[in-house]
Amino acid sequence: MNDAVLWSIFVALLCGALFFAWPRPPAWDPVLFHHMALATFLRGEVEAANGKLEDWKARLDAVLPRGPRPPSGGWTEEPALLGADYDPVQRLGAEATWDALAEGAPAVDAARARRLTDVTLVWVGEPAVVVPGIAVRTLAEADLASLLSPLPEPHQRFVLATRDHGAAVLAALREAPSVRDRLRACLFVGARFDPVWLAEKFTQVAFDTELDRTVPWFVLRTADTAEAKLVEPPIPPTGRRSLAVHDLGLAAPETLTHPAGARALAVLLAALG
Repeated sequence: MNDAVLWSIFVALLCGALFFAWPRPPAWDPVLFHHMALATFLRGEVEAANGKLEDWKARLDAVLPRGPRPPSGGWTEEPALLGADYDPVQRLGAEATWDALAEGAPAVDAARARRLTDVTLVWVGEPAVVVPGIAVRTLAEADLASLLSPLPEPHQRFVLATRDHGAAVLAALREAPSVRDRLRACLFVGARFDPVWLAEKFTQVAFDTELDRTVPWFVLRTADTAEAKLVEPPIPPTGRRSLAVHDLGLAAPETLTHPAGARALAVLLAALG
């Protein structure tokens, strides 16, 4: 085997390694899915009232959190154009189509309920949103040690959520590895954080889990301040990403009680799988 052949083989192997190692955008962006689901629920409300496209756009402008980048056709784009990765049938179950979401079809509620059967939404402090179709528990303070006893089975998971105790929840979660292992997601709605604490202690390593997986952390802001933002810590040299922060955008506080917003959050949590 001559040098030219050996060099060709080396180049081919190198190109193959670079192809598989090169970072690629995720096939599914949960923020885009959430916003498209919310836009679809709002479309259903407008259609039920015999409204027009202008009415839908006005509803989107009033309710949809600002910040996330819309698809090329805007938030009124046909959601099927997003592709199979965003198809709610793939994420939720049979018959849970985009049109079924808009119509409020019972099949969507049934699919969502199946996906959330073993999931509990745990609010630290007063709930910021009434999320339908999921078991709910409330803690007065960020006492996470009490969470595991009601969930004795390893497959049971919970979503940790808060509005008033953002900084306390982060500090408690950092010291509770057994709790982190059971997390399906974190949800911060209008929460506040301590920028100094984040700079010193918020790292991927500090919030790792027993299994190598990435836990989604969702932040729905109600203020555009430094304390309201949560920036994902950098990935360490090991490449292990323990958590992924997803900014759901800036919402007007009065829109948190909108039924479509609560339904969109429920569908998002169900679609995580």
